[in-house]
Amino acid sequence: MLNRLFSAVVILLCGLSSVSAAPIHLVDQQGREVVLQKPASRIVTTFTPANLFSLSLGLADQLVGIGGSTKHSPFINRILAERDPVVIGSRSAGTSLETIVALKPDLVLVFGKKDGYRLADRLTSLGIASLVIQPESFKDSEVVLSLLAKATGTEDKAAKIAAENQRLAEIIQTGLKGLSDDQRLRAYYANSSDLYRTASEQMFQHQLMAVAGVENVATGVPGFYPKVNAEQLLLWQPQVLVRESNDSTKVDEQLNKSLMTQLAQLPHIKIPKGSFWDMPSPMAMAGALYIAAHAYPERFINIDLNAEIAHYYQVAFGDACLSPLQEMSQCL
Repeated sequence: MLNRLFSAVVILLCGLSSVSAAPIHLVDQQGREVVLQKPASRIVTTFTPANLFSLSLGLADQLVGIGGSTKHSPFINRILAERDPVVIGSRSAGTSLETIVALKPDLVLVFGKKDGYRLADRLTSLGIASLVIQPESFKDSEVVLSLLAKATGTEDKAAKIAAENQRLAEIIQTGLKGLSDDQRLRAYYANSSDLYRTASEQMFQHQLMAVAGVENVATGVPGFYPKVNAEQLLLWQPQVLVRESNDSTKVDEQLNKSLMTQLAQLPHIKIPKGSFWDMPSPMAMAGALYIAAHAYPERFINIDLNAEIAHYYQVAFGDACLSPLQEMSQCL
């Protein structure tokens, strides 16, 4: 009897072990099938959104290599704290394949463009798993979060972030309820380094404004940060400017010219510097709420914007003080 019981326990344990060791089957955003034998624990990211999605899932300790805008990002550096992942390059400066291989990663997150496809194929030929991700919309971002969570065994954290994004989306929808098309503000999106470069409807910033309830006056203009002239900008007659923020003073100088006087007097909604709200990221919905609340303050009068966004950062990153709206005095 005892032997039978022992044998049953052994069989059960073996069964549980085989379940936990089951390979993880993934399909990335290029449609490539990727199989991991276990959750990834040595991860290399090759561009900024990949860093942000990884950090939101609590994978700072698993990042052995990191790419994109990292050196000058207080947000990313604060989360990394004393950790020092190897910088493997960036999309603009080039990514070092040799550095990636030397890190012996079990997963590399690659951007879904031509150079990224080539890098993914090269890594595959070397026996290194890679996921091509292309977060270019809110829906794409949901897919990226789910895909990365499955690859790293962090589904519970991903579910919490998804729930927070849904919560913020519902605040926006409630605030904008009943807003007719005629009541929607016409907005011009200004690139941080040039007033005359804007966001086309092919770019994420267009969707960001749409979710926030403002109409992009540059709808129909093709390209990536297309160049427009002063005459066209004035003909659009925007009612509000949505502005990226950095240390550049060029846009202010352009607005100070006599031709642009009427634009300079419009309400300006400045996306906080270093917030990453103007790109596909786990926290972009906070950016949509920020724009909506500033475009239609009377509709969000009962909302504590700072508190709502701080709550998001507490859930997603474990620190409300990472919110770009938090006053330093509140976080000391």
